[in-house]
Amino acid sequence: MRRVLTLAVFLGIMYGVLLLRMPGTPYGSATFFLGFLLLAAYLAGRASRVLALPQITGYLVIGLLVGPYVLNLLPQTAVVELRFVNGVALALIALSAGGELRMGSLRERLPSIGIITLAQTGLMFAFICAAVYLARSAIPFLDQQPRSVALAVSLLFGLVAVAKSPATTIAVITEERARGVLTDTVLGITVVKDVLILILISLLLPLASAIVNPAQGFEFSLMGEILLEILGSLALGVALGWLVSIYLRRVRTHPILFVLAVAFLSVKLGEWLHLESILLAMAAGFYVQNFSPAGPRLLRALEANALPIYALFFAVAGADLNLSILRDVWLIATIMILARLVALYASTYVGSRAARDPSVIRHHAWLGFVAQAGVTLGIANMIRERFPVWGVDVATIIVAMIAVNQLLGPPAFRFAILRAGESRNHLSRGRR
Repeated sequence: MRRVLTLAVFLGIMYGVLLLRMPGTPYGSATFFLGFLLLAAYLAGRASRVLALPQITGYLVIGLLVGPYVLNLLPQTAVVELRFVNGVALALIALSAGGELRMGSLRERLPSIGIITLAQTGLMFAFICAAVYLARSAIPFLDQQPRSVALAVSLLFGLVAVAKSPATTIAVITEERARGVLTDTVLGITVVKDVLILILISLLLPLASAIVNPAQGFEFSLMGEILLEILGSLALGVALGWLVSIYLRRVRTHPILFVLAVAFLSVKLGEWLHLESILLAMAAGFYVQNFSPAGPRLLRALEANALPIYALFFAVAGADLNLSILRDVWLIATIMILARLVALYASTYVGSRAARDPSVIRHHAWLGFVAQAGVTLGIANMIRERFPVWGVDVATIIVAMIAVNQLLGPPAFRFAILRAGESRNHLSRGRR
């Protein structure tokens, strides 16, 4: 209760400060809002633990609460300015993902990871495609459209159903200090699907365009560009990992600042060379963990950066969630969310049963794939730009799905980790 009251008092002070500003003057600098959001997110994360929720949920909810769509303590201009945190945060999260992938456990779980990934991708895609196409007459913006448009929209919603949020998965694993068969399986599938979703984007967006406009034909160039981007990102990531391992073995000074610099460099290399910075950082972390003795040192430096970076990243993500759009598309969005959850559970169950995984994987691993964020939002933006007639309607539904799934995802995955008994935080509290 003290934590909740402290947060309420802090928000009240912030509200009073903004009320006392001179009329016509700007709200404040980006540094001011950065400090405010960091403190608010920290307090909200601590308060969420009282409710047995992940701290990430607290970060998301406080961002949503103080953001431009609710209390407006953090105006839209400030949210835009604070998005610079996203790139570095995602690179750090990707470094953690690569660093957590150990060859020993990966070899043991590789058949299961492959089977579940294929089952999830194939069955979820087919189920959502079929559901949207068969229900096209009940979807307002598809009712008067030709069947070719309904087929294209079905493919795009199938693509969206497969996408997930690697950042949320890795953040929950880091927060809970989770280790075990369920954690290793979910993390492995998350990394594989991060590559797979890029390939699906390169295939399905041009295919949807060709279906809607046959004269345009299939854009093979997009597929080639994305495949080169994937290979280039992985190759450069291995090279960067080699350099990082040399520094951590020989220099050793200021590892926390050094890891931040590596994340920033990953983002900049991605921008300059038109590569995928997340894959680049992931490959670097994987190399350091598995091909050098510096893996534990890298993970310790990443854990030291985790609290402020995760707090800001997810608070800004929460501030970007516009739940008001649910008023217009709540029925369709709700049906899509429920259909995706059913498909996610069924496909994970089928895949894990085929892989002869233990019961905890069959019944709980699917909860690690509920959250959706950055990649899915990118797909929504591409659909909006590529299909101006009906793309806005599709993108609006996707954004509504992201908002709900991102709030549901962290507590769902934490529940799965606790049921599997893989949270070292929970075990240490139990011993005390």
